[in-house]
Amino acid sequence: MSCAGRAGPARLAALALLTCSLWPARADNASQEYYTALINVTVQEPGRGAPLTFRIDRGRYGLDSPKAEVRGQVLAPLPLHGVADHLGCDPQTRFFVPPNIKQWIALLQRGNCTFKEKISRAAFHNAVAVVIYNNKSKEEPVTMTHPGTGDIIAVMITELRGKDILSYLEKNISVQMTIAVGTRMPPKNFSRGSLVFVSISFIVLMIISSAWLIFYFIQKIRYTNARDRNQRRLGDAAKKAISKLTTRTVKKGDKETDPDFDHCAVCIESYKQNDVVRILPCKVEWF
Repeated sequence: MSCAGRAGPARLAALALLTCSLWPARADNASQEYYTALINVTVQEPGRGAPLTFRIDRGRYGLDSPKAEVRGQVLAPLPLHGVADHLGCDPQTRFFVPPNIKQWIALLQRGNCTFKEKISRAAFHNAVAVVIYNNKSKEEPVTMTHPGTGDIIAVMITELRGKDILSYLEKNISVQMTIAVGTRMPPKNFSRGSLVFVSISFIVLMIISSAWLIFYFIQKIRYTNARDRNQRRLGDAAKKAISKLTTRTVKKGDKETDPDFDHCAVCIESYKQNDVVRILPCKVEWF
């Protein structure tokens, strides 16, 4: 009974540790810190005097990208086997870089291979940056992960903006782009799913903890009551046994009054005349 009661706190600690271990070890993409990218696009159409300029505000730097400003002409991959290559995943992907271009930025579509493969392939052809546009029209840019891609800058934009730029490139219209660092966005502490998970876990833990605490204190009270009852029973049994012992009064001339007689084994005192003593079963007299 007492062992079950004392095991309660240890089991509660183990339960708390188990509940904490259920928490996701890695934060999802929505909860990561990221930097926005401010992108200015300049389109120089032939025969048009003033260039067309527009701004992209919803760009997002990759997690492993340097957070730095960059400028260059935007280029898309050359067609492969007569088919347009928008993904940049094929090992034979190539870019036509005019001789007068010192810095250029690759424009690629998300999908079919990893971000790292796309960025590494563009870096191999000496691009200073890679802009990857999403492959779903209503989906916001995500924080790309691409470890090991070096110093090349990587940014994601929406599908709508990416296809707008691509439409100019397919017409051989020159597109210049400037990418600047925007705002640092702190991680979201909880997504809705995480909040529900934490709430349910907390409620379950509280219910189980309360049940164990109630069980622990009930066991402790039962153990204390049982111990008190045993002590009372032993005390009553001792008093009853003592009351049944034969008593007598020490008189003058009894052997107990002799100075050489052994002292009382229980009270370790000498017997005196008129002392009332009890006769123990072992024949030892006791005051």
